[in-house]
Amino acid sequence: MPVPALAFEAGRCPPPSAWRDLARAVKGGVLRPEDPFFADTCRPNNLRYGATLPAGIARCVGAQDVQACLRWVTAQGMPFAVRSGGHNYAGFSTTPGLLIDMSRMAGVAPVAGSDSLVTVQGGTLNLLAYKQMERLGRTITHGRCDTVGAAGFLLGGGIGFNMRKFGIGADLMRATELVTADGHRVRADATTESDLFWACRGGGGGNFGINTAFTLDTRPVGAVTVFDLTWSKDLPKVLKLLLTELASAPDDFGSKIAVTIPSRPEGCAPGPVTLSILGQLHGSTHALKDIFKSTWEMVDTGRSQIKADVPYWQGQDFLTETTFPYYYQEKSSYMRAASIGDEAIAAMFDWAEKMPATSMPVCFKFFQVGGAIDRVGRTDTAYVHRGADWLFTVEANWWSPTDSTLQVAQALDWQQRFYDDVNRRTGAVGAFQNFSDPSLADWQGAYYGENLARLSEVKRAVDPGMLFTFAQAIRPAETARIGRNPSPALPGGARREAEAVERLP
Repeated sequence: MPVPALAFEAGRCPPPSAWRDLARAVKGGVLRPEDPFFADTCRPNNLRYGATLPAGIARCVGAQDVQACLRWVTAQGMPFAVRSGGHNYAGFSTTPGLLIDMSRMAGVAPVAGSDSLVTVQGGTLNLLAYKQMERLGRTITHGRCDTVGAAGFLLGGGIGFNMRKFGIGADLMRATELVTADGHRVRADATTESDLFWACRGGGGGNFGINTAFTLDTRPVGAVTVFDLTWSKDLPKVLKLLLTELASAPDDFGSKIAVTIPSRPEGCAPGPVTLSILGQLHGSTHALKDIFKSTWEMVDTGRSQIKADVPYWQGQDFLTETTFPYYYQEKSSYMRAASIGDEAIAAMFDWAEKMPATSMPVCFKFFQVGGAIDRVGRTDTAYVHRGADWLFTVEANWWSPTDSTLQVAQALDWQQRFYDDVNRRTGAVGAFQNFSDPSLADWQGAYYGENLARLSEVKRAVDPGMLFTFAQAIRPAETARIGRNPSPALPGGARREAEAVERLP
């Protein structure tokens, strides 16, 4: 049975000969701290976790390299993490041990004999996926940030402006290939390793193996109307109208509402809070004016943009966000429009006024869900968050060393109180597993709801020794209660099984 990665003894380092063995086994090569650009290669998107530097970086170019890495960390008893894009919000793609870098395993190719299926390699970034899909004249549900890794995106569910039309990214997954804890290469789909396939559609990255490829069912592209609209007056009224009226928008419509609280540099007065909405409308019999209803005439036309009926991928260039590494934490929950009252809206803007000073702006946001997402049952895939209208998030952002330790602590405290109060007032529940939140108390129930028990059973089947582990890793189901010998103690004595079940009001 594999040795749990956290059995690695503090202060123990593999000898140089062990590193040479790994370098010979990994065709893509191994970087060590003394190598040029080592720090650039291992830097995560969330610099909050940038101080954790790996002992080495394995640059995998194929599944055999991944297998070699797992054999090596098992033999050395060394911790490890797997990274495609490095955007894990809670730093779970960082490690003091071996960083298994998938970025060289990149590419998108059509599946022979199919008009719609493509294979996406496990290290592919969104930017490359976009370019390849554009060449094919196809699309999937995808995000806006071009440096996010497709693997983490898909394994946690995958949200984007297409999700109300096509479903979340994981709903379009038809198969995945992965290397499991025992070192075997496995293909999982609806008929073969079906439980593992179910778990990979929303169970989160890093739990069940290292996914080296995905088969996705694509959709043809057509013209879209893209928009970035801003309101400057009566913001609480506008936000309430948007959240309630857009809930009935056609499935061809996708949007994200952002209320932006400006940064407050020392000695400068803060600017005004702004409200904007970014999104797209696929070719439809509905007009934007009719979809926005009461808020349409209130738009600040001087600060808004609409590009009507542009080619799909040209529209995505308008919507794409290119981010830079910085320091942040994000908290999320799921809401129904009918539960968002005037008092809750007023409280949101009250909290915005109370934001403590940091050198970066922050937003609270609402990603529009529903539509095709709800045509899949809550237990049909591991992604349980079906039946909501909005995915709510609130940020805390800062820059070090510009912001002091006290300022950061105050910002995080403000974020937590804002989040708790809004959830209480709206009945919001759950949390999006791809917005991993290290401060979330009941992350098991929040991320997975009633699917947690089955996910734990899958974990027990494929990784009973917890080779794949991190602070919010799914734990194996208790073997004793199903009549089997208990497995070795898990790292940190962690043997918990959440009973909390997510329920939308």
